[in-house]
Amino acid sequence: MNLHWKNVICVFFFFGFLLNMSAQEKKITGVVSDSAGPLPGVNVILKGTTIGTETDFDGKYSLKAKTGDVLVFSFVGMQVTEKTVGAASELNVLMKEDANLLEEIVIVGYGSTSKKDLTGSVATIGVEQLQDKPVANVTQALQGKTSGLQIVSTGGRAGDATQISIRGNGSLSASNSALYIIDGVPQEDMSGISPEDIKSISILKDAASTAIYGSRASNGVVLIQTNRGGYQQDISVSFNTSYGFQNIIKRPELLNATQYKNVLDVARVNYEQDIASGVLNGPKDPTELTPLPSSPYNIDWLKLVLRDNAAVKRHQFSISGGGENTRAYLSASLFDQEGIIKEDNYRVGRIKLNVEQKMNDYVKFGINSFFSYSESTPIADDNSTYQPYSNALRARPDVNPYDADGKAAIHSFTNPLFAFERQVTDKWQNLGGTLFFDVTPIESVVWRSAFSGNIRNNRYNRYDAPNTRRGLNGDGEPTGYGYYSTANNRDYLIENTVTYTDRFANDKLKLTLLGGHSFQQWDYEDSYVAGEKFPSSDLNWLYSAGEINQGRSYIKSMALESYFTRLQLSWNSKYHFMVSTRYDGSSKFTEENKWGSFPAASIGWTISNEKFFNVPAITELKARASFGYTGNQTGISYASGQNLLASGANYDQAPGLAATEIFNKNLKWEKGEAFNVGLDVTLFNKLDVNFDYYEKETQDLLSRVNVPQESGFGTMLANVGNISNKGFEVNLNARILEKEDFKWNFGANFSYNDNKVLKVGAESGQYETGFVSVVKEGSPLGSFFLLESAGVASESYTYKKADGTDGHTVAAGDMIYVDRNGDGKISDADRRVFEGGIAPMYGGFNTTVEYKGFDLGISGQYSIGKKVYAAFKERLLNGGAVGAPAYSNNMLTEMLDYWTPTNTNASNPRPHLSSVVSEWNMKRSSRFLEDADYLRISDITLGYNFDFLKDSDVKFIKSLRLYAQVRNPFTFTKYSGTDPETNYVDQSAESSQDRSDRSKIEAGVDLGGIPNVKSFLVGLNVKF
Repeated sequence: MNLHWKNVICVFFFFGFLLNMSAQEKKITGVVSDSAGPLPGVNVILKGTTIGTETDFDGKYSLKAKTGDVLVFSFVGMQVTEKTVGAASELNVLMKEDANLLEEIVIVGYGSTSKKDLTGSVATIGVEQLQDKPVANVTQALQGKTSGLQIVSTGGRAGDATQISIRGNGSLSASNSALYIIDGVPQEDMSGISPEDIKSISILKDAASTAIYGSRASNGVVLIQTNRGGYQQDISVSFNTSYGFQNIIKRPELLNATQYKNVLDVARVNYEQDIASGVLNGPKDPTELTPLPSSPYNIDWLKLVLRDNAAVKRHQFSISGGGENTRAYLSASLFDQEGIIKEDNYRVGRIKLNVEQKMNDYVKFGINSFFSYSESTPIADDNSTYQPYSNALRARPDVNPYDADGKAAIHSFTNPLFAFERQVTDKWQNLGGTLFFDVTPIESVVWRSAFSGNIRNNRYNRYDAPNTRRGLNGDGEPTGYGYYSTANNRDYLIENTVTYTDRFANDKLKLTLLGGHSFQQWDYEDSYVAGEKFPSSDLNWLYSAGEINQGRSYIKSMALESYFTRLQLSWNSKYHFMVSTRYDGSSKFTEENKWGSFPAASIGWTISNEKFFNVPAITELKARASFGYTGNQTGISYASGQNLLASGANYDQAPGLAATEIFNKNLKWEKGEAFNVGLDVTLFNKLDVNFDYYEKETQDLLSRVNVPQESGFGTMLANVGNISNKGFEVNLNARILEKEDFKWNFGANFSYNDNKVLKVGAESGQYETGFVSVVKEGSPLGSFFLLESAGVASESYTYKKADGTDGHTVAAGDMIYVDRNGDGKISDADRRVFEGGIAPMYGGFNTTVEYKGFDLGISGQYSIGKKVYAAFKERLLNGGAVGAPAYSNNMLTEMLDYWTPTNTNASNPRPHLSSVVSEWNMKRSSRFLEDADYLRISDITLGYNFDFLKDSDVKFIKSLRLYAQVRNPFTFTKYSGTDPETNYVDQSAESSQDRSDRSKIEAGVDLGGIPNVKSFLVGLNVKF
């Protein structure tokens, strides 16, 4: 009997315990919305914890809480809302727009902060500006999106690469590229992610923001956070697809066969007249004066090499969701592009997987991983002899492209069709990811431990058949040629950080303290083998080569170890302070110079939060200032500061060792010193204006200097110079109209950067590089060293010497150049510096109009003060200079405006077959230097969202959007070339820690590269 009552009591207490537990913790669900409807992506956390969930596409959330607990709801642009859990298990929330837009959360180095507490110069780019862009690389979609960000892309090659600069360029031989941080991991570029995978992008521009990354942050930092699922989120599926076609942005106008013959006939007559008058001696070969015969051919070479309506396709699929303790995001994408040049193709597939698991309230772990595979059939780059586009510009229009056998004919010029005879494939595989653990031992402390790694494998195979022009050996024999190379590039990163966040003094003082350690190592492994004498064009692997005559293999490694810390303080949302430092050690330098320290500090004052401030028109006003140091060791060799010997130096077929270069034991980091002041203003709660002024000086530039020849070397790497960048930036965003059915937003940005070389390692204060470029003290990077053209002589002109006597005489119809030194003749000593290869002023704009289900977006970019040296015109305005019997170069139709006795105000000199006259008229001068300011409408997108689906029976489709888009439809410029944005960007080169970047000091030279493209496409976005 007693046992029976004991059992009853036990059962009673057991059920009581369960009821009590149920009363303490229960499942809370609800919908979060604003005035327009449900809000997807809202962050929901239990106050006092860091673990929470996100609302799904219908604004729904679900998590466990206790009665009396406080739930915190936060969303960009909305007021942070707190709700107390009551007896009910359903809690719906209506969020309101935040008049203080500085509440926005911004991703910064090793963490995030509210924009109201931000003291550095950081720009955020909305993800919506990156969507629906048919680009191979995310950087292309960033053009014109924010101030201080200058991106150059020629765009005509499939899978085209880009170059990005943040606040100018501060290096000569080391890298000028920004540092990319994707999900907390430094990357060489952004090729491994799709635009649809991105959740947020932050551009860190000043030293206070970038110094936490130390030795790699002198050129700015691009921080990217990718998507991830939400806890307690129903499974969500999205599918995005688009299809379109591309064409050349502008087609050059070339002489046809009749015009070509007419110009050459005039050139011959002018030559004959100068011989008859005794001005010139007759040619050694009389056939030079043989008239060019008429031809049955009139070939449009551009039509033979250009592809009309080159296709571009993009497909992306993603799935996300999560349970109580797990959330995940998986995406797969395919980008397939045909270049505007025939045979040029690029295809890349990407897979992204982010998974996060909560073990308990104190520990969570996860993995952010990606895989990409690209395959291309690249055509020759801009500086190659066999680049088909530039050769098509120069090819004679009056000859047959093919020989009797139907193959590309061999002429006195390089047949553009030779470029298509080569069989080549270039394949890259990229696998990478991060495994991380977040431990919260106490409420205010988070310890993160992460291990990251990347593996990039390349397989490059090339074959030139014996029966092709490129398959001839050095003696002109048809042997065929095969080349096969591999690369295995690896890096890994181990990083540990501890972050302490707390509030004091009745929540008025906010404190965040970060400390961390990082170690990263890179290994680059490379090999190739080559051979010739292939028995058949059908047997094109090196296994079939009769002779293997070349080969190489090597591996190089480098490492970087770092210690860093940062303290952030904010008092009463008025006064803000941040100080940080990073201590980096690089394996590239000797023990004495291995370590570098990079401190920074910044302050901010939110003036509008002061009691004395009472300006109704200004809803927000904040001042900022920062100062700090960054460094640079990227872009120099893996052991530049070491005393090294290399094997393989061959003397009389014997192996041996030799010094690689002169040892410079004093070699050390480049170091950048930067200052920034800024002002953030919001007017009438409608207009946001951000202004920044900065000064940045890079010291101890890593560059090569000339050394005495008796040393056995020509140059030595040393710290030899300084470069200054000063400027200001303005960002403007206006919410012009915000009605229930109609919204209109407008944004614009402007940047001015004054770049100046202060010191170089040369006694003359300058050195020449590239074709016409110069690095000169007192001038910016991207300067040109040229004669100054004074136009075409309308009549005979004689130079005068300093003593007044006659110097060189120029015949009527020939070029006149400025004799700067007054010696009566023209020589290299008369050259002067012209600036503008890199535009000092640039910016962009965008506007979006939404009406009911329709949306129209227009964006563009511009450049002011830009110059381009049209080097390709040195041949295309040659006036028949090549002469008989080759007659190899065609010309632009602008050549038809040439000097004659009845056209003395012509823009071009008289056509002439004499090499003496043509050499004079074609001197590298400002004749070919053109203004290249431009305004480009880069994007027009019209879309429609099918809102009726919400009320229909098709419940499984949450949203559906159809859109049409035009890319680069209009470009307004005076530049006569095909594209004012010209720049040679080597798409085949792999980014690496030791790859030098000299493109900025040789910028603004148009070699006749493949120009940008304009495209039209339609797309569909569906969410389930």
